[in-house]
Amino acid sequence: MKNFARVLLCFALWTVSQGNAQETFAPLITDNCVAFVHVDFSKVEIDKVKANLQKLGDNLLRELGFDEQSHKATARELAVELEKLDLLVRPQFDTLTKELGIRELAVIVDMELITQGIPTVTVIPWKNKTDKQFETFCTLLHLEHAAGSIVNTGDFLLFPDNAWSADEVADWAKRMTPSAKAPIFEALKSVAGAEIKAAAVLPEQVRMIARSVGIMAPDIPSELKGILLFAINKIQWASAAVSLSEITGSEPLSNADVLLTVKLPNQADAEMLREMLEQLIDFGVNTFRAQMEQPQIPPLVFQFTRGMLRTLLPDVEDDTLVFRDIDGSQFAVPVVGMGVAFLLPAVQAARQAARRMQCTNNIKQILLAIHNHHDAQRGLPPLYTVDENDKPLHSWRVLILPYIEQQALYQQIRLDEPWDSEYNKRFHNVIIPIYACPSNSITDTGKNCVYSVIGHHSVLAGEAIRPGLPGQGGRPRDTFARIADGTSNTIAIVEVKEPFCWMDPTADITLDELVKGINTREGRVGSNHTGGINVGMFDGSVHFISNTIDLGVLRALGTCAGGENVATPR
Repeated sequence: MKNFARVLLCFALWTVSQGNAQETFAPLITDNCVAFVHVDFSKVEIDKVKANLQKLGDNLLRELGFDEQSHKATARELAVELEKLDLLVRPQFDTLTKELGIRELAVIVDMELITQGIPTVTVIPWKNKTDKQFETFCTLLHLEHAAGSIVNTGDFLLFPDNAWSADEVADWAKRMTPSAKAPIFEALKSVAGAEIKAAAVLPEQVRMIARSVGIMAPDIPSELKGILLFAINKIQWASAAVSLSEITGSEPLSNADVLLTVKLPNQADAEMLREMLEQLIDFGVNTFRAQMEQPQIPPLVFQFTRGMLRTLLPDVEDDTLVFRDIDGSQFAVPVVGMGVAFLLPAVQAARQAARRMQCTNNIKQILLAIHNHHDAQRGLPPLYTVDENDKPLHSWRVLILPYIEQQALYQQIRLDEPWDSEYNKRFHNVIIPIYACPSNSITDTGKNCVYSVIGHHSVLAGEAIRPGLPGQGGRPRDTFARIADGTSNTIAIVEVKEPFCWMDPTADITLDELVKGINTREGRVGSNHTGGINVGMFDGSVHFISNTIDLGVLRALGTCAGGENVATPR
């Protein structure tokens, strides 16, 4: 029920009135800002929203042809459900707006943060608020356990979408330079009076990432790829506006007639993109028709679908494409959806590229730690340490903690006790950023690591040591000298699909599991990156290996002294 209440509260926050994001959030908008969503709910009228939803339901029932009795009965049930929602949402909404005085929020996408693996930051003005108000705010939105991931600058609360990125966001907020001439402001001008507004720009670095992803994506049809590449090369900015409080289902929106505006270099490019959208509609309908399992469906159905979609095409006004509301609420959602489709390719491409880049950096840091361990301990860490009965105690990931700036954590762990002892269990929920790939959603903080060695075929699988303290009671026997195949041709680190606890000494994959393939149904090796995984080699380099790699080559790369003459796929 708590989660349901939060969803309803969020819905209420999005049914809002006019705002001026340029003034409130200007201190956080830089030249690197590529997307901005603003919501102002200072004048929201819940009673009006209820009345509009009731009227929208009545109109829908009438259009569906309900008889009078069924119409009245259904409308009565709708009124009851809306009243329940009111009782659930209004107290929390009043607390947020009246007691806490929170009037608006924004979501910012900044290229500098993206390169650090932080796709978005949600911002709430917080000037002159007290600690008591912060406590109330966290309790209201059930953020008590996430308070440590919220950055309070004094003027704003910043919520990064990665819980472990608070330090990076705080540092960004301290050193960032606001810009009154940021390109995002030009896009925001076209929706200055909207209740909900979103804007995105396409700087050259985003275009480069989007082009490379678009060209390499094998699953995108050539017809769609051509449109995406044209849009990526030509669109300068796009802005969208929504006014949910005006939707009644019976007449066009009065204050948000323009739902989406797309700016191109000139009118010729705008006309070309509109023509390409027409062709895309034809391609989509024809593809749908060809794939239908019931070819006896009358052609009229497909022609009707084509005609409906064409009503959503934009108008060309000089160098812009303007998408307008057609006839009330039944077209609002599809048009806004097309707007999002314009904004998403570049942003999604940038997000995926940033996450893959951060994953690459994680693996490089792990490899560097392994090398530093080798230098300091005159040997590589073992796969795991053992007790006097040869029972595994701690993973190699624990042993390299001092070399990844986690010395304090390392000193707290009892290395002579098992990793899952009552004392050591307290560390299972600790999130170590370089052990967690940003492309993975963490649903269980006790299982957040995705980086594995190839147990029992890796040089890290040398003689286990006792009592779990490197350099005491014996040394790891293996060194880089054992890698007869060459450090640049031998895999040290691979990604696995299912996260596990970073302390688990038995979680690493075997060679047999590696050769089941990458991102296969039966194998453990895989990632959420498109098309393959990142792997780290013992020479410290990181490469992206495709899902389609030859399994014989993969096996050869997974052994350190097999004598195979192979090179890492580039």
